[in-house]
This record gives sequence, structure tokens and C-alpha cells, in this order.
Amino acid sequence: MGGRNGHKKGGKSKKKRGNKSGSRPRLRFKYGDRVLCSAYDDFELGTVVRLWYDTEIDEDGVFQLGKPGLVVPYQILMDDGNLVFAPEDHDGYIRQSDAPPMPIEHPAGSIVEYKRGKMDDWRLGTVIAACADWVDRGTAPYTINDDDEKSCEFWGPTHFIRRAKLRFKIGDRIEGMMNSGDYVPGTVAKLWPKNDFFAEDGIVPYEVMLDGGKLRFAPWDDDEFIRASDIPPIPVTSFGRGDRVECKEDIADEWRTGTVFQSNEDWAERVCAPFFIKFDDGKYEFFWGPSNCIRASENVNSIAAGVEELDLSDDDSLFDTPPPMPDCPICFLPLPHEGNGCSNKPCCGKTICGGCEQAHLNTMGLEKTCPFCRAPETRTVEETMALMRKRVELNDAELTFCLGCHYDIDINVNGGFPKDSKKAFELYLRAADLGSLRACTNVSGAYQKGVGTEIDIDKSKFYLEKGAKLGQVKARHKLGWLASEGSTEAEADWELAFRHWKISARAAYQPSLSNIAEGYKKGMLSKEEYTEVLRASQKTKNEAWSKDREMAARIEGWN
Repeated sequence: MGGRNGHKKGGKSKKKRGNKSGSRPRLRFKYGDRVLCSAYDDFELGTVVRLWYDTEIDEDGVFQLGKPGLVVPYQILMDDGNLVFAPEDHDGYIRQSDAPPMPIEHPAGSIVEYKRGKMDDWRLGTVIAACADWVDRGTAPYTINDDDEKSCEFWGPTHFIRRAKLRFKIGDRIEGMMNSGDYVPGTVAKLWPKNDFFAEDGIVPYEVMLDGGKLRFAPWDDDEFIRASDIPPIPVTSFGRGDRVECKEDIADEWRTGTVFQSNEDWAERVCAPFFIKFDDGKYEFFWGPSNCIRASENVNSIAAGVEELDLSDDDSLFDTPPPMPDCPICFLPLPHEGNGCSNKPCCGKTICGGCEQAHLNTMGLEKTCPFCRAPETRTVEETMALMRKRVELNDAELTFCLGCHYDIDINVNGGFPKDSKKAFELYLRAADLGSLRACTNVSGAYQKGVGTEIDIDKSKFYLEKGAKLGQVKARHKLGWLASEGSTEAEADWELAFRHWKISARAAYQPSLSNIAEGYKKGMLSKEEYTEVLRASQKTKNEAWSKDREMAARIEGWN
């Protein structure tokens, strides 16, 4: 077996330079195979990196720099970084191995501990380069910058490199040093977070959530920046949802009275506020601590006392279970909300799901007909408009809405009609009164912005609520958004907002699902509430799923 940099370690080879490729025997191993090599006293792991390698050693075993030498079957990159060669292709020099090449487990920027030999001590360093295709390129898997700011190549093996161990784990109570030099109690929130401000490689040991609710980074794992603390976290179990409390942000502040909207026992693991409180002035705020700045309140005769009272609404029927979506007349599965992938047929007035449309198209080919009544669909715009007007005369809510959309988006092609906001609003209004879900949202938006009609905020809200009662998820989501925004006369009402978003999220409306997830992340909702909404959402998706609909969604790009 040949040694590092081509130095021969074994006997002479009979393979001479100048052999034609056609006369070379077929080798057992290919480029990149893992093998066992007799480079040392025993067989060790390596990777084949070259075939028919041209060495610089002559037939007498003499190394000649820059001169032609022997052509050997293999060059092998050993797991310790040494390059060796096998002079012959038999088990005395090279054997098969099932071991995979050293994987890249530590990306650039990782803080690692590494050593070069079994007897060496572990050293701390930062990975400044990690080469995933190191076998193909013939370069070192890692380049590491050590504590002395000296870079070195690391070739392996895998058990000689590991992620650096930290003194604290997530959830540990610590004290972090502030810019003033004072130490403030907090909780470890993340290990090895990315932060480009503190470190050139973007990785620091800790992200810490201080008891005041602020997130801070510890650039080094030593007592100068972060140290252990005996101060216990806020005892969340002392107050529950609906409890009356008094709290303040700092010892010097005045006490404020409010009601616990949400308490989170796992606040340290979730990295969220321990409490979400509605104060008596109507404002919702997070409370992060410290524990001596919250106490039980004796004032229970307040308009904000009790979570049940926060749930009250002017129209309680607004939160009744909305009616289910109508079924597709062909597959009898519920139609998707918002009409995504659905089409309204002016020939028969049916609303067909995208899955049935796609299945019919696959069956009929180029012959375009209605999937339900088989009427031809190769019509001009004028013919289509004539059919839509006929459906409008028959008080077809969805086709009335569709005709309004045509006036709203300006399809002035092939005999179509120019944009007419007033005409579009009249058709939207008629469709909404006939029970079209989507029309309710459009009418509300027209009243809000004064498009095709005069601005009327009260009517805008009325049609939003009407759409929400009918099961229109976009209207429901917007009602939640309005509650969360508040107004000049009132503060944001998060209780009302989440009641709306829960309903539309259960119907699998993605914007509402995102708001529910964000509310849980921030500690405004409990884990049980979040889990229930996710399960209901998945149930809604499952009930409306079909293979044809999934295929149509992929082809057309529907959500």
C-alpha cells in the first residue's frame, strides 16, 4: 500500500506506466466506494478517489518528485485525511466495506469540539466551511477556525468531531448581563441561535428570554455573559383563565387591574408570555414578569371581570355553527370554500368542483361540454352573457354573482362588456340578497371603499356578518381582523377576533389558520384550543378531498 502524498509503503508493483486503457483489467471498486485499506498495521476505512492513479514512484520504490512513475489501480482517501494508493487490486491491499463516507453533520457556523488523534485533547472551534461533496472534489470535509483564530482542515473520522457542549439547556434559569453591567434573571430559550450582529459566523451559544419579556443573546458561554440563577420563574399555576389580577411592569410603576385571558404553564418551553391579560381600560397586553409584579386582585366588580363576559357579542347568532357547504352535483363531496377550483355553469346553473371538471376533460378530450348537462361549451362571450342573463332572471344567486364579476373586471374582448362598477355592485347586491356567500364579501367591500355606491360602514359590517352566518370564511376572517385592529373609539378585542378566526380556521381557511398558529406561538391561546382547531381543519380537508381534486389542484395551481 502506498503512503501519504504517493510515498510507497509496500512492495513493488508490476503495473507500469504506459499501459493502454484497453489492456487494463476491470477493477472491483468504482470511484467513491468505501473500502478497507492496509495502509497501517491494520486495515482502516477510506474512500476510493481515483482509478488508475499515476504515482511518482518508480519500479524500485524510489520517490521522484514531478517524474513519471507507476500506474496503480486505486488512490484512497483515508478517514484520517491521509492519501494512499493500492498497488494491486486484491484483498491483501484493499477490501470491500459497507461503511458510508463521513457525513457532513455540522454546517458552516457551527461551534464544534474536535481532535486529530485518539490521544489528543478536544479543542473548541468554529466550522468556517463544510463541503458536502468533499469526496468528489477531493477536499477536506471541514475547515475549522480554532480558538487561536488559526484555520485547519479536518478530515475525520466522524467520532473525532462533535457539537460543542453548553452549560445550560433550554428552560434553565439564568442571569444575563445587560449593557449596563447589571445581571437580569431570565430563561434559556434557544441553543445555538443565528445572530449576525454578535458573531461573524452568525452563531451564538444562547438566546435568552428575560423576565421582562425581552429576548437577548449571549455571545459566549461563560459567567461574564451568562450565569446560573436561583431565582424561580413566574408561578403560572397561581393564576388561571378568568382570574382577576393586579400587575405592573416595574416595581416603581402603579398597579393595573385586569383579567387573565390566557395563562401558559409551558411558557418557558414555548418561548411565549406567561400571561395574556385584558386590562380594565380595554387593552390587551402580555405580562412577562417578574413574579413580584403580579398579584391577585380584590376588585371583582369590574366590567372586564370573568372571561365569560368577554365572550359576549351584540349578535350571539353570529357564532352559531355555520351551515355546511353545498355538495358538488356529480361527486357529492362538499364544495371547497371560496370557490377555489369550482366553475359555475350558465347552461344548467350547476356549480361543479374542479376535480369533476378535470375528470370530465380527461374523458372527453377536446370535446368541450358541460360535465353535468353535456351542453357544448364552445361559445362566444356574447352567447355566454346571454345564458348568464337568463340565469339572473331565474334568480340564480351564483350566476348573478358571476355576471357581476364580469362587469367588475372588464372583459372588453370578443364582444364583451366594459367595466361598470355601478352595474357590478347592483348585481353583487342582488346576489347577496339571494344568498350568494361570495357576493356578501364583495358588497361589504364596495360599501367600505365606496366602489359603485356610497361609503356606508354600517352596511359594510352588516353584509360581512351576513356572509359569516352563511358560512363565508373570508367574511368571517375579515370580521376577526376588524376586531383585532380596533378603532378610534375602542381598543382591539382579541377575544372576539379569535372567536371569528377559530370558526374560519376550522373550515381550513389558511389565513385564519396562520393567525391561530401565531396566537398560540405568542401565548394568546392554549395548546388545547390550538390542537382542536387543527384537528377540525384537517377533518374539513379530508371530507372535501378526492384524487381528482388533488390532481386538478396540481395542474391548475389552486390552493
